[in-house]
Amino acid sequence: MNKADQLAMKKILSVVPAWTRVVSAKEAIGLADCSLLHCGPPAKPMNDLVTPILNSAAVACVFEGWAPNLDEADKMISAGEIEFLAAQDYNVVTPMAAVVSSSMKLTEFSDLNNAGHQSWAPLNGGGTGADPVPRYGYKSQAAIEFLKFLNQEVGDAIADVPSLSPVQWLPIIDEALIKGDDGHLRHLEAHKLLLSTIVECLGEEFSRTDTYEFIKQWPFFHLNFWMAASKLILSAAADVNNSAIISAFGGNGNLFGFKIGAFKDRWFTCPATPPLGKIRKPHTLETCVGAFGDSAIAEGLGLGAMAQMFCPDMQELHKEYTPADIFELPGKLLMSEHPKMPKSKARVGLSVRAIIDNDLTPILELGIADKYGVNGGLGAGIFRPTIEPFLEAGRLLD
Repeated sequence: MNKADQLAMKKILSVVPAWTRVVSAKEAIGLADCSLLHCGPPAKPMNDLVTPILNSAAVACVFEGWAPNLDEADKMISAGEIEFLAAQDYNVVTPMAAVVSSSMKLTEFSDLNNAGHQSWAPLNGGGTGADPVPRYGYKSQAAIEFLKFLNQEVGDAIADVPSLSPVQWLPIIDEALIKGDDGHLRHLEAHKLLLSTIVECLGEEFSRTDTYEFIKQWPFFHLNFWMAASKLILSAAADVNNSAIISAFGGNGNLFGFKIGAFKDRWFTCPATPPLGKIRKPHTLETCVGAFGDSAIAEGLGLGAMAQMFCPDMQELHKEYTPADIFELPGKLLMSEHPKMPKSKARVGLSVRAIIDNDLTPILELGIADKYGVNGGLGAGIFRPTIEPFLEAGRLLD
């Protein structure tokens, strides 16, 4: 392994991610009013984003009180009055169409080995593809009301959990993997561990609340916690000179991209084509948005599709669409077993150098949404970025 990559991996493997706070985006990163964080690489111009993200942006504008209604919010966005920023540039990760605004509640993850190192993610709304949850990009009064519930009731209800004691996340994922999760699209086991942790901290009275019923119903509530933990781990290598280890990974529906330590401020991108998978009828691939969402950060760490060996459910779901080399990838593209995941021995650390040397790009599992922002979530599928952005990055490395 290249010396710079060895240093990057040492930093990555030293991170002890723990849930430490629930905090507003304004308090966490100083996010200003009329500024929104979105998934994936930056857009140019900044409001040239796919419809589901723009829908979520309109909902956020009304939620924050910047616009009196959704029509006025659309006008603000079209006029360039709303600033759009790539979430991962601020160590925030947000799923699919969900945007982050200043008063939204974020789960904060801290490295117990480095007090100044944090990452954040908004709360996941769970739900089905037909529910008005943030990541699917619905634009409606119901979506506004759901944001209020998620950020005010749910966020406030769980805030005491990490304040009592930081919740370490690698043991949760390690245990979940050996029980059949994949660390991205299947969260049944990790969700059970999260829910039991919350109940243990908040007591039996909490189990009689609406927030408890909401969290209990939706395993995907766990996803954003793991996204923040994954971002925390990978961002430890974000400024290692000449490192080719992935530190940011995600799509915005038009472009899919990544960052590496050698060029901490630069995104390398390729077209974000729609993931291939089982799509909710009567919809077709032509009605699906391109690959998007910062949940890809879990794939950049090495889980999700490249952890399908742990997850028969995902093998079955994607069997018609998964490339034949899927099980070769962890050994070829991921740099190390994680010593703090001794049960699963999961491999982590996606290397651009390894991608180029093996002429193999990573495979990702991603959610699929309606590109018109009307029909919400349409399923999940497999996305494989082209090799061109990896080659571009490789040409610039020493």
